Amino acid sequence: MMSIGRCRPAWLAPCAALVCITATASLGYAQDEPTEAQQQEYVSLATIVGAALQGKIVPTGEPFGWANDFLKSSDQTTFVPFTLSIERTKVTTPGAALYLFVSERGAKATAGADGAPTQLPTPVFEDAYHLDLGAPNADGFYQVRRGFWAPAGDYDVYVALSESGVPDGTEAKTMMLKKPLSVPNMWSNQLSTSTVILAERVESLSEPPPPEQQLSNPYTLGTLRIVPKNTLDYLASEDLSMVFLVYNVGLAATGMPDVNVDYTFTTRGVAGDELFNVTNPQAFNAQTLPAGFDMGAGHQLVAGQAVPLSAFPAAEYRLEIKVTDNTNGASVIHNVDFTVSAS
Repeated sequence: MMSIGRCRPAWLAPCAALVCITATASLGYAQDEPTEAQQQEYVSLATIVGAALQGKIVPTGEPFGWANDFLKSSDQTTFVPFTLSIERTKVTTPGAALYLFVSERGAKATAGADGAPTQLPTPVFEDAYHLDLGAPNADGFYQVRRGFWAPAGDYDVYVALSESGVPDGTEAKTMMLKKPLSVPNMWSNQLSTSTVILAERVESLSEPPPPEQQLSNPYTLGTLRIVPKNTLDYLASEDLSMVFLVYNVGLAATGMPDVNVDYTFTTRGVAGDELFNVTNPQAFNAQTLPAGFDMGAGHQLVAGQAVPLSAFPAAEYRLEIKVTDNTNGASVIHNVDFTVSAS
């Protein structure tokens, strides 16, 4: 993952002036210059977030769903791809405007001295863009996926969203989410992994998207595009597909990693967990990795499996994923809970 740091585009400056955000932001854009009407939508959304940061608005509840993952990025940062799930009935336009502001946890506006304007906290990340909502999913929700970069730490993520292009004389529906988020440190010397991404499907691309489009393709790893699954409920006719990356591994005498990944399934019940099955482990070493594999050159260990659930009776399950670095004995365990239904 290559991060893109850019100064605030000129067309976002009115937002900064209106809500007194004076710092340069980290922004990534892959869209056309916004129209005057779209700029005004950004200003309106930034004003709402600014009011929340000043304590004039206290966000309550969650007007739309949020789900995120963590992947190691560059420059000692973590990339945070996220999905917003917006109920179809809450938006009446085919497009929406979105404003994202990430600040340190608990950061507030500070009152200016001698009549100076109130100063808002320096954003760790800030973004604004318009998007086509597309078609809702089978459950009646629009799925919006974007991402941002941040160093390890505790943050407040503000997401303000409004209808875009409403008819004259009509007030656009506006929603805001405040999400506390702790970003892990993936840059230590200790064995670690990304989050385990459960995939609805994985698509192959002819070539990776350009770096400037990373934010609009947050679940793309090289030439693989992951479409995350938005529920932990599965049918027996489906596959349990997962993808994750392994970081900070040691190197064997061959110059290659030596990593094993074990997958253990248990059923969950009132009496506790009971072993159900294990699938074939994965090995990443000099015998299994392609010739020329080089961690120093940025090559990554991409692990995961697609497990057919046709042999899984309807029940609640837990998948334990154990990653072991055989060069030093370090291990990491992740648990994934899911449910299988017959139909």
